[in-house]
Amino acid sequence: MTVVAAALFVCLGTPCAITGATVHVGDGTVLTEATVLVENGRIAAVGSAVAVPEGTAVIDGRGRHLTPGLIESRSQVGLSEVGLEPLASDDSAEGLTITPAFDVADGYNPFSVWIPITREEGVTAHVVAPRGGLIAGIARFAWLTGDLDGAPDRSRPLALFADVTSGVSEDPRFGGARGMLWLTLREVFRDARFLRRHGRDYDRGASRKLALDPVHLEALYPVLDGKVPFVVRADRVSDILAAIAFARREGIRLVLSGAREGWRVAERIAAAKVPVILNPAEQRPTTFDAVAARDDNPALLDRAGVRLILSAGDWSHNIRRLRQVAGIAVSYGLPHERAIEAVTSAPAEVFGVEGTGRVAPGYRADLVLWSGDPLELSTVAEHVFIGGVERPMDNRQRRLVQRYLDRRPGGAAEAAAGAEAERGGASAAR
Repeated sequence: MTVVAAALFVCLGTPCAITGATVHVGDGTVLTEATVLVENGRIAAVGSAVAVPEGTAVIDGRGRHLTPGLIESRSQVGLSEVGLEPLASDDSAEGLTITPAFDVADGYNPFSVWIPITREEGVTAHVVAPRGGLIAGIARFAWLTGDLDGAPDRSRPLALFADVTSGVSEDPRFGGARGMLWLTLREVFRDARFLRRHGRDYDRGASRKLALDPVHLEALYPVLDGKVPFVVRADRVSDILAAIAFARREGIRLVLSGAREGWRVAERIAAAKVPVILNPAEQRPTTFDAVAARDDNPALLDRAGVRLILSAGDWSHNIRRLRQVAGIAVSYGLPHERAIEAVTSAPAEVFGVEGTGRVAPGYRADLVLWSGDPLELSTVAEHVFIGGVERPMDNRQRRLVQRYLDRRPGGAAEAAAGAEAERGGASAAR
């Protein structure tokens, strides 16, 4: 076998193995001193007694931790380059409030400068989500490869995202009242069902007027069929319960996003079998929707049996902090391996993305080898694999640092040492 210390290589054509690592499978299981064998972009074997074939490239994982690649579930990476510059943001249809057919794939940039920055922190895939308005539009799944292979999957919509918080209800078009949000949603879903039954009559002009253009109503069909979830942002208890009641009445799959007051009705959320996406760093009473927010909300929801997904989302520049917010949840009582699961296998399963999110035979080799506990800030990702291909640990920010280090007196050797020191310091600060 060939031992590889730090060189970049590809596990696509020839087998490679990571040996002696602590493996966090992604389902709550932890394996010590385990070997993971990768062949043809997939995990071929996992365990403490895996035979490594002759000629296999080997990474020494002793003293290190291996996890599945992290998955962010509310991402605008690839849609927003500069948050406060409208010309550099394609994450919402500004000025429009109900746009179910708005598709993030049409504005996604797979070469975004934020992709390698995010990937360097162990995030290998994301749910690219629209934002803004009552129904924001269609979300897609994408790998953070930084090339055309990372374009969003257009084979099927992943989810529809919506928002019923006070920031939407205060829109004058809804009369400034939450009740109008739910009335509008009921009208839109009713019209989508009507159009499906009477589409030909509508085309002939022999039908009643509809709330939306057919292209938007047709985008709701996968939700009505239960093929994709309806992700609803709701923080206040009353909004959470209204969303659960709406989903039950419409017969659709619901995923709650936010749920900062969710701990108050954790048992009811669990009984409804509704997953929750939340950011542990946002559990503060910053709005009237979240007066009862508390830091241990993730732990209380998990204790009640709610399927949790942890997110650093809402701003594309923060997605790289996914493992940091998972660590925050652990500090307030969420079990460590539940936090790992909530950023790996849980989002993959809730959104129906098969074959990723676990370190298990047959799964894609989306893997991250960490220098230590992945939820510790001082830990860095040493190797990141997407589909069995190791990805470079380089980004525009680092190249800018290097550009000016190279100009310092002392030559390339001093510049290289300075760059390495910068990398270690930046990783610890994160």
